[in-house]
Amino acid sequence: MSTWNKHYHWKTKGCTPWAKNYITEATVGKQVSVGKSGHVKVDSLSAFEGDVELGNRKGKLITIYDCSITYAWSGSHDDGTEASGTITFPEVSHEIEDEGDEYRFETEMSAKSSAETNQLYDAVRKELAPSLRPIFHSFRQNLIDAHAKDLGHDSPASNPGASTPTTTVASGSMAASTTSATNAASKQSKPTVSTSSSDVRVSSELAVSISDLWDLLTNPSRIPMWTRAPAQFDAKADTDFALFGGNVTGKVVSVDAPKQLIQKWRTPQFPEGHYGTLAVNLTEGADSTKLELVLSGAPSGDEEVVEKNLETYYIRGLKSMGLGTIL
Repeated sequence: MSTWNKHYHWKTKGCTPWAKNYITEATVGKQVSVGKSGHVKVDSLSAFEGDVELGNRKGKLITIYDCSITYAWSGSHDDGTEASGTITFPEVSHEIEDEGDEYRFETEMSAKSSAETNQLYDAVRKELAPSLRPIFHSFRQNLIDAHAKDLGHDSPASNPGASTPTTTVASGSMAASTTSATNAASKQSKPTVSTSSSDVRVSSELAVSISDLWDLLTNPSRIPMWTRAPAQFDAKADTDFALFGGNVTGKVVSVDAPKQLIQKWRTPQFPEGHYGTLAVNLTEGADSTKLELVLSGAPSGDEEVVEKNLETYYIRGLKSMGLGTIL
């Protein structure tokens, strides 16, 4: 490559097939011990969605990747009891590295719950899944080392600071200014809005006690652990709240700790002054707690968007802490 071309042209290389093979070789087969002779291990890469590219712009290597990765896992206890399930990293991306964040994961177990299978599941959540994070953190440099030469960079080590384009990413349909959302919550005007006749429902069985889940949902110091954004919240009737950095706002209507929380609830995409009613229902089982979110009064035509938001920001947010799901 000529000096002029190397420093002024934009060139990219698609690296998705290589990335899938690299991730598979680096992670599949990884295992941790459980008890005296038991273990849990990564059996296979069951899904790899997304794209991976390496670019060269004005002499700088630019990594561009955003992938969702799912693994199948299995385990065996000392007494021979077996269990299996999945581990999903919903976002393995250059933005995680740029922002210095940790990779979040979701886990599921498909075996019948028992003391033995739960011990295996704990090992997956607390040891096996976290052990994959260093591989994802080193992925960017390995990508550069493997492909920089194809973009005219013969010495990848001389470009340790691989840059990424600076972008502003909206958080799905919830992204909007905190100020406008907060003002809408305070005005509470009530224009005529056509609302859906059907409730929007999402639910999940989470491996956590009802008291701990309630605290995660209502304690302002713990809410940012799963929303990854500032929170204003007080579990008292007639108090305003703001979650996800102000992109969800409303007012607490009633509290029945630790079983139910009723809220007036809106996102910036709702018509100005319009609020739906969100019921947060918790039901404790033998080894998990069911979280059910029911929103009534969504604007007509927004049902699918609301369902996706509740699933993505509440359910997946909580699962990202390793609470997982027992099927």
